[in-house]
Amino acid sequence: MSHPIKQIVLIETQPGRAEEQVQAFAWLAPQVRAEAGCLSYQLHRVSGQENSFVLTETWASAAALAAHDASEHMQDAAPWLASFRAGPARVLTLGELHPAPLTPPVSHRSPLPYLGAALLLGLMLVALMTGQWPAIQLCLAGFGMLALTRYILTTVKRRGSMPY
Repeated sequence: MSHPIKQIVLIETQPGRAEEQVQAFAWLAPQVRAEAGCLSYQLHRVSGQENSFVLTETWASAAALAAHDASEHMQDAAPWLASFRAGPARVLTLGELHPAPLTPPVSHRSPLPYLGAALLLGLMLVALMTGQWPAIQLCLAGFGMLALTRYILTTVKRRGSMPY
């Protein structure tokens, strides 16, 4: 599987000749962007530095980049580009980092609220099956108290007032 190739090209022009770089890009960009495998091709001027440019380009594959470098329009433009540049362009090929997936934090939740909820649910089912309506109301009140207690403890913990 081929990964896209991303490059940053650092360009310095001779003093007073920066517009020639802009014109060269305007002439080359449509041709380069039409090449097979060109995913992006953009020129940026470095803020506060009239003669400094950064060209960013992304290619679908190493083969597409090699074809670009060997293309007729790039070969024809090479002497023209060299005529106004302060030196050779510096090409930086970027390598993607693939960090290890983050492991979820270990949960330190107490199982007690879940056990309490399971116990109340069981009592409620027994009460429902035997027709004990006051017991069902008591269980529902217990669920409400569990929910309220959990909300209070979570809020206190979030604010940092409780070290549990």
